[in-house]
Amino acid sequence: MEQCDTLTKLQQVQFALIELQFYLNMNPDDQRAIHQYNCLSEELMCLKRDFEIKYGPLLQFGFSPSPTRWAWSTTPWPWEIEY
Repeated sequence: MEQCDTLTKLQQVQFALIELQFYLNMNPDDQRAIHQYNCLSEELMCLKRDFEIKYGPLLQFGFSPSPTRWAWSTTPWPWEIEY
């Protein structure tokens, strides 16, 4: 269940970042929103790193380095994960 909880948290943080990007496009000088965006960006990087260490890569095309063996064939596909 921990893997599912971590994926849910990743999705929540990504959603918040997308919404903040939209807001900041219209309010580029809002320092509070910029600070919140930067904090969430850092949190997302940590969540991704921790997830990939435990369960394997999340992204391809060079965004998620592979550990000592190629892990794409061992992780479940997105439609195989039950939330």
